Amino acid sequence: MFDLSLVLTLGAAARLAHVLWYRAFATSVAVDLAGSAALGAVFGVGHVLVASGDRVFSPARSDVDSWVWRPRRVAAAVAVGFLLHASISPAFTPFGLEPTGVNAVLAVGGVAVGCWSLAVRRGARAPT
Repeated sequence: MFDLSLVLTLGAAARLAHVLWYRAFATSVAVDLAGSAALGAVFGVGHVLVASGDRVFSPARSDVDSWVWRPRRVAAAVAVGFLLHASISPAFTPFGLEPTGVNAVLAVGGVAVGCWSLAVRRGARAPT
């Protein structure tokens, strides 16, 4: 249940980051580009939190598995967040999604990255 809540939290965080960003700033090409970067950061941090799971909230240990920090995987999560927003942002694409549609796409993308992050965690903890 805890794992599922982390995955859903990443989806909600992606949506919330988008909502808060555009409430704070007027839309423009520069703001959309910066918003894509901000969402990439949310996806990257979310990946680390979901992949680390319960170990984020427990006392630190020196195990190789105690903190799932793999630069390539974190970079992949950041790239997914960045590209997902850039691919549906009205400044960059002709799709013209309404804000609610963008929020829904980002939430689904966040949950998908969360599920992948959970698989990364399970793979790291699998006995070899």
